[in-house]
Amino acid sequence: MPESFIENPAADSESTSRAEESKARALAESLLESSADGILVLDRFGVVENLNQLAQILLGKASSDAVGRSVSEVFLAFDPETDEPIDLTSEKFRNPQFSSTRAYLLKTDGSRAPIAFQLKPNANPARPELSGALLFISDQSQTESKEAQIRLIATALKSIGEGVIITDKNWAEGDARILYVNDGFSEISGYSEIDVVGRGISLLHGKNTDFSIIEEMILDIQAGRTAAGEMVGYKKDGTEFIMAWKVFPVFASGAEISNYVVIQRDVSQIRRLEQDLFQSQKMEAVGRLAGGIAHDFNNILAVILSFSDLILESKEEDDTNAKYLKEIRKAAEKATDLTQQLLSFSRRNKNLKPEILDAIKVAKDMQKILRRLIPEDIEFAAQFSPTPVHVNLNRTALEQILINFTTNARDAMPDGGKISFSISACSAEEAAKHLPDHIEARPCMLLSFQDSGMGIDEATQERIFEPFFTTKDTGKGTGLGLSTVYGIVRQSNGHIELTSEIGKGTRFRIFLPQVAAKEVESEDEGAIVPAANLSSSNRETILVVEDDETMCDCISGLLVYHNYEVFSTNLAEDAIEFFEESNSDIQLLITDLILPKMRGSELAERLVDKNPDMKVIFMTGYSEEVYSQFKLPEDATVLKKPFSLKGALTTVQKLLQSDAKQ
Repeated sequence: MPESFIENPAADSESTSRAEESKARALAESLLESSADGILVLDRFGVVENLNQLAQILLGKASSDAVGRSVSEVFLAFDPETDEPIDLTSEKFRNPQFSSTRAYLLKTDGSRAPIAFQLKPNANPARPELSGALLFISDQSQTESKEAQIRLIATALKSIGEGVIITDKNWAEGDARILYVNDGFSEISGYSEIDVVGRGISLLHGKNTDFSIIEEMILDIQAGRTAAGEMVGYKKDGTEFIMAWKVFPVFASGAEISNYVVIQRDVSQIRRLEQDLFQSQKMEAVGRLAGGIAHDFNNILAVILSFSDLILESKEEDDTNAKYLKEIRKAAEKATDLTQQLLSFSRRNKNLKPEILDAIKVAKDMQKILRRLIPEDIEFAAQFSPTPVHVNLNRTALEQILINFTTNARDAMPDGGKISFSISACSAEEAAKHLPDHIEARPCMLLSFQDSGMGIDEATQERIFEPFFTTKDTGKGTGLGLSTVYGIVRQSNGHIELTSEIGKGTRFRIFLPQVAAKEVESEDEGAIVPAANLSSSNRETILVVEDDETMCDCISGLLVYHNYEVFSTNLAEDAIEFFEESNSDIQLLITDLILPKMRGSELAERLVDKNPDMKVIFMTGYSEEVYSQFKLPEDATVLKKPFSLKGALTTVQKLLQSDAKQ
């Protein structure tokens, strides 16, 4: 039988122990080098026994420069907050750590690198001499860079003016839960982050929110598309605003959606400006139409008035027909007022020259007249500030505004009610709350006119200032009252505001710029006093150029009837040809300002060049704003249609007599 399987048991045991120790060392080295962290192996006195390759790189020291040295010599780190050196022997680090500590590691080149370290004691009670610790070091350069980038993005996200909302993915019912909002959202909506996190996004919806838009948005979201739109939203205090939004999906790993991001903007002001611009353009277009109608109407009225005057001149005072003719003339004069209203609406009527006046004084003077316009069952309460409020406005225009408001209020209260009327000064700060952005905020006169009538619906409010638009029965309104008020206010660089509710009445507020109280020097208008005898005694020669045949015949007939020699034509080129061929001494040219192919001002200039002594009268049915574009001479004589017989003949006489006196 063999003596033994083991020749020398003691020697064999020692060999096995060395092999296992070698194997353990190899395994430890392998673990050290495979770690994602730099590792230093310390003995119980804090002396470095070993370190892996990554630790050497982080420390900037070779293994030979670190092993055998105290860790305090090798690991030179500083607290990132206090910049104090970190002492690994302190109680704080001797106890087991559950998390890493951040620090700045000083390298051999003097630079500092962000790291995280963790000291883990390795106790060996059986053999205390083998106790020690492991120091783990991780490079935080990339982590810190990413964190800085995240902080930068978070700061930008928080501070941008647009609202940003992050929600969960539960959009099936259109009420996803809010997880995050930025400061822009809070500024727009009035809600803080605490108010909304965890609540559904429907908290922004209200009675005027268009839910069909939300339904379309949900369909886009469910189809994986970016959703966008505009709708009415509600702020925390209940006020409405127009909300423009976009919804983007956020994808997690793979193609699965984890969240949604909503970008929100308050576009209320932009939409108001667009609406104001559209309304202004529409009113301007209608104003141009109104101005053109007024011009043509003025020609017709001039004929009616002139021929009425001509016939009346030949009638006796007690003639029955004279009475009828006077009624015709009165009707024409009323129609003349109508054309002035049209021109006022079109903002082209500067015949009503502005003057600095105390609006309160004018209103007080008008109170008796206004009270007569309303029945006894309507209470009329007027309130004025104790100090004068001056504006630059024609008195007739202000009176017209008050009369229009009063008659409209009366018609809105057939069963009686109350009118509240006030004029006061308004500060620039207060005015800025009501004035549109294109009007500079400044101290204003505030005219408020309120009734307790039936109110105005929203559809009517949108068209209330359009000319010829009226809700009254046929024959009871022209539709020009409020459009005229609108024109007067706009022409005066003011603003008119309407608020109304069905069954609760209507309030108009007008803001007009205040001006300093000062006397306005009255200009010498050179008022014409009609001569007793309107006929010519010298039979002067007059050339009449008017493209409207009826008007041309009317003027020519009037002048011939009053002993003038008249040549007339409808075309400027015919007038030039006649002027060149005729040897007649043309003493006066009467021409319409706007003629086919040539302006009356150009015609006058060409003829005056050939006959400098010839006088010129321009006729026009347009307003001063239109004919001022033609650059007429400062002393030009302009006869505005419709004119009366006496007005026209007196103008002719005065001009020819001034020539004779010279």
